[in-house]
Amino acid sequence: MLDYTKQQDWPNGFGELQSPIDIKTENLKAVKTQMHYHVLDDYKLHQEVDDGTTIRLRGTGTAEIFGRTFDFVQVHFHSPSEHVVDGKRYPLEIHLVHQNVIGQLCVVALMISEGETRNPKFQQIIDNYEAGVTESIELSIGDWAPWYPVGIHYLGSLTTPPLTEGVEWLVITNPEFTLNAEQVGWFREHFGKDNRDIQPLNGRALQLYR
Repeated sequence: MLDYTKQQDWPNGFGELQSPIDIKTENLKAVKTQMHYHVLDDYKLHQEVDDGTTIRLRGTGTAEIFGRTFDFVQVHFHSPSEHVVDGKRYPLEIHLVHQNVIGQLCVVALMISEGETRNPKFQQIIDNYEAGVTESIELSIGDWAPWYPVGIHYLGSLTTPPLTEGVEWLVITNPEFTLNAEQVGWFREHFGKDNRDIQPLNGRALQLYR
């Protein structure tokens, strides 16, 4: 099981373009259009896995991301958020992982705030969960992708070993749903803090869409 208290021991031989990062939007020139991310075939989850550090759900679906078609592969969660935006660390960050036909990876990160009501689809994931067990699940999450996504586009890495670089990131700051305190608390109780430390920017270019 991955130990988040000993991140300095994680192997990293892939360079200096690592994720997550601290994003300061005041330093970025905004592109005044929505991010080029559109779900083409609804995201459907079929399998729920307890991997010891998070819940990972495998699924199917497709999306167009900056003019290229990607297959949706899986979704998982980090709490608190891995990315920091304008000094804010969110209660939860959702990673929608995609891969295209030539093997390129793209992660759509949804920065989730806390609200008054519980999210019914996240609650279904909670209710279906059994520790240490892989379960079947049938759940559509296509509506988790906002219809007008805004946020930051950059090139980084996986945030867990092997920390492979060349991963395209879309950090979306306007998801159209929240989780309530009870749901966030449930995740923390079961998995603790599972966010990787902030990594150096090292001169990377970031694009802000809004």
